[in-house]
Amino acid sequence: MSKKYKILVLFIAAVLAFYSVPAMAAPPMNVHIVSLETIADNGGTFTITGAAVDSGLVCPTGTTENISNVGTGPDGGDFLNLRVIKRFTCDDLSGTFDVQLLVRLDLVTHYTTARWTVVDGTGDYASLQGRGFLVGTPVVEGESITDVYDGTMK
Repeated sequence: MSKKYKILVLFIAAVLAFYSVPAMAAPPMNVHIVSLETIADNGGTFTITGAAVDSGLVCPTGTTENISNVGTGPDGGDFLNLRVIKRFTCDDLSGTFDVQLLVRLDLVTHYTTARWTVVDGTGDYASLQGRGFLVGTPVVEGESITDVYDGTMK
């Protein structure tokens, strides 16, 4: 076998090894988050269940705080689109993670739907990734809402 051929084979093996590492990374784990949000307090509490908690990837309880909230929608319309950044702070002091929510608020029923994505983290959650969907149900209209997040994290 020629020296050039050996180098080519080693190069190809290295490239294949490099690209196969992400495929071998841990798969995303299911997560179910229930958060009671109080509008006047700009935050609330959360409880997380699912494989992501069972494996120790993410904490089971904590508090939330809205970091930013920008709304758009037609004047006099029956809906509002919101881009929210919400910070989840874990009770066990393991860190925080920020979630971006792309929300559609029905101004008639006050129910919400959203897509969510983890966009930042600190401590144990500095490299946390996740995404999913949310359904919000008003508890006391205009005062509180229960948000239910379903998705995956890794």
